[in-house]
Amino acid sequence: MKLRIVMVPLDGSTFAEAALPLATALARRAGATLRLVLVHGTATGAGDEAAAAQVALQDHEREYLRGTASRLDPGGALVSGVDLLEGAPGPSLAAAVGSLRADLVVMATHGRGAVGRAWLGSVADYLLRHLHTPILLVRPGEPGPVNAGTRLERILVPLDTSSTSEEILETVLALADPGATITLAHVVEPVLGTAEPTLPFPMPLDPKLLADLRELAQARLDRVAEALRARGVTVSARVLTGVGPAQMLLEEAGRGQYDLVAMTTHGQGGLRRLLLGSVTDKVVRGATGPVLVSRPGAML
Repeated sequence: MKLRIVMVPLDGSTFAEAALPLATALARRAGATLRLVLVHGTATGAGDEAAAAQVALQDHEREYLRGTASRLDPGGALVSGVDLLEGAPGPSLAAAVGSLRADLVVMATHGRGAVGRAWLGSVADYLLRHLHTPILLVRPGEPGPVNAGTRLERILVPLDTSSTSEEILETVLALADPGATITLAHVVEPVLGTAEPTLPFPMPLDPKLLADLRELAQARLDRVAEALRARGVTVSARVLTGVGPAQMLLEEAGRGQYDLVAMTTHGQGGLRRLLLGSVTDKVVRGATGPVLVSRPGAML
C-alpha cells in the first residue's frame, strides 16, 4: 500500500501541533507529502469592526499555516500545500479529506484555537465516525520541536473474532518502521458478556469453556501471524484474559511500551457482542501513546 498524502488538521495551538512530529516522520519515510489544514474561526461582533476582525483573523491563520509549513519544510519539498477551510470543523475537515484525496489523517486528540475555542476532541470524534480514511490520533504532551522524528517500531494490534478487524493490518504495514515488531492481541473475558436480568453480577464462564475460547482465539491469531510472517513481518500473538477488553488492552499497551496501538472501530466479539466499537473509544481516550483507527473499508 502506498502512502501519498498525509493531512494534518491544526488550530493554531501547540496542542494540535503535537501531531506534526509523527506526521512528518511518516511522510518522509514513505516519500509522501503533508497537507496542513485549519478551519477558519469566527470573530464575534457585527458591523464593520466585525468584518475587519474576520479579515485580520483569516490573515493571521494563513500566516500561521505558512509559517508552520516553513518550519517543517524549509526546502519546500515535504509540505505540498496549506488550506484555510470554512464551516463547521468536523464536516469541513471530512470534506477536505475527500477533495485532497488524503490517505491518512494525523491529528491531536484535542487542542485550543486562537479565539479560545476547544474543538479537536469533538472533531476527532466526528471524523472517527464519518471517515473511512485511517486516522492516527496523537495525545498532546510536552511541546517539542515540530520536526522531531518519531519511530513506530513496536505496534499492538487488537483483533476480535471478525475478519473486518484484520483490515487495519494493511495500514499498519504501510506505516510501520522497517523491521517493526507487530503484536496481535485478543481479549477473552472470563465472564458471560450478558448476564440474566435477575442476576446482580455477570456469570463466570465454565473453566473448560474459557480454556476452549482461549485455544480458539490463539489458533486464529496464529493463523493471522503466520500469514504476516510469510510476508517478512516480525509478529507475535497473545491472548489476554480479564474483565474489560479496553482496560486489558490499555494495560498491555503500557506493559509492552508499544509505540502505537492500531485497531478498527468495530467488529464482532466471540459471544456476538460488539468488541471494537466502545472498546476503541475507551482505548483512544485512555492510551498515552498514538492510536491508529480505521473503520471497516478503510485502506491506504
